[in-house]
Amino acid sequence: MPQRRPNRGRRVNATGRSEGGAHHARFYRWELESVAFRWLSVAARALLLELKALYTGNNNGTLFLSVREGARRLGIGKNQAAAAFAELQERGFLRPNIVGAFNLKLEARRGNATSWILTEFPIGEAKGAGSRDFMRWQPSPEQESARAVKRVSRSQNYSTVPCRGQTVPAPGTVPSKPHLTVIAPGTLSAEIADRRSPLRAHR
Repeated sequence: MPQRRPNRGRRVNATGRSEGGAHHARFYRWELESVAFRWLSVAARALLLELKALYTGNNNGTLFLSVREGARRLGIGKNQAAAAFAELQERGFLRPNIVGAFNLKLEARRGNATSWILTEFPIGEAKGAGSRDFMRWQPSPEQESARAVKRVSRSQNYSTVPCRGQTVPAPGTVPSKPHLTVIAPGTLSAEIADRRSPLRAHR
């Protein structure tokens, strides 16, 4: 009878980490439902996934990902990638360990690139969980106001989008509608009154 091979990838140590199995990036439901994650842009969420994919269980604090490389992986511009890095730091998901020089020629060399810390995980070989600063993050009144303005602007843009095949005339080119004249009761002219008289039909 053939021996059953051990099922690798399901063993969990005292800290809750998986032992064995293929390397993977994981998002927990409590993280996805956090206020900080809900407020992340699409680019910042994608960048967070790329950074988690670099984490192997004992290298937190030596995660190297430059702005240029992040932009290449996400297929976006460097300015948008830099904004995504800043967003992850402001929300508490990420913080720099060693700040490197922001220079496109120098950052290609690992010695000059910034190394990152994901606050979800412990640093290096430490056990337990990270500081998870993002779980304590709350939007400021200015951020809530700015988001409300964007929602109103977006809803207005949607309401003015024409359906497929529908042409929207330019402002000022719509002809005015003809005015409808309403005659008040009792003010009909004699001619109209005569036409409506039943006696006229028998003449």
